Amino acid sequence: MNARFRNLDPKARRLTVLGNATLVVAIGVWNFARPAGGPGHAVLDALCGLLFGISIGANLAALRLKRRCGENRA
Repeated sequence: MNARFRNLDPKARRLTVLGNATLVVAIGVWNFARPAGGPGHAVLDALCGLLFGISIGANLAALRLKRRCGENRA
């Protein structure tokens, strides 16, 4: 963990961690879950889509919060 990440606003840091964690879970479910049949594939696709959406939303919200708070100094 670098110093710039530690200096982030706690809310932006939590959103970044949430976004990255849901991205890892979504990729893991997408690659390793194999439903037996029936509506399992549709449920798996819906779950992965939800997790990818949460990941994108949380990461974009963290970037927006970081930019609005003026923490984008080099």
